[in-house]
Amino acid sequence: MSEKSSTLEIRQVMDRIENTLDSGTYRVGDWQKGLGVLKSLEQDVTSTLSEDLTRISNKLHRRNRFPEAPFWAGLVFESFLLTMSLWAMTAESILLRLASIVLLALCLQPLTKISTGMLLGVRYSYVYLWYFEPRFKMRFGTYQQLARWKKLVLQFSGSVGTPIALLMGWWVLGDEPLLSKLCLAGALGVALMQVGAFTAVCLGFRRLGPFLLTNLTTPALLAKEWKER
Repeated sequence: MSEKSSTLEIRQVMDRIENTLDSGTYRVGDWQKGLGVLKSLEQDVTSTLSEDLTRISNKLHRRNRFPEAPFWAGLVFESFLLTMSLWAMTAESILLRLASIVLLALCLQPLTKISTGMLLGVRYSYVYLWYFEPRFKMRFGTYQQLARWKKLVLQFSGSVGTPIALLMGWWVLGDEPLLSKLCLAGALGVALMQVGAFTAVCLGFRRLGPFLLTNLTTPALLAKEWKER
């Protein structure tokens, strides 16, 4: 199939999906089918569709009606949490140091993934509140342009933040043996849960109750990209 006909085919598929989103007749699964066609195309063909893919992906995502804010606002907020966390780590107060680890556990994972993504070429549309957790919506077209190894690196980077934060707690709270050991146990527990999520997706499991595993944790997305590799 020529590059011109490939581009035309996926544009037709994407146009149909966008029309159903605009008319309210979208059927769950149509996007995944469209991505199946997209993945069969060459990367240079995909790059010409970046803006279209981002626009349609955002429309599809906004059907969930999660509260959202500009990307820069979310980035400033997460950076503020990181700054306050690093400041509180140096305090003599156990409560402040404990709060610093809580803040670090909240912000380190998204900041690590965002920073890695931007270095690899990913851009972001907005930040949204997924129940109680702020998350960042990638510009899907920029993600699709990444080489497979870059996608794996990106998803892996989003898996290490929380364990690292809890290991930091093990060190920062070293003069409080009970709290220090709880942080170490938490780091090991989170790591095991992430390995479990990765393994579950590799074995073909897709859901945990009503939720897709890929919506719950980044290691599940890493496993999905690994399987597609």
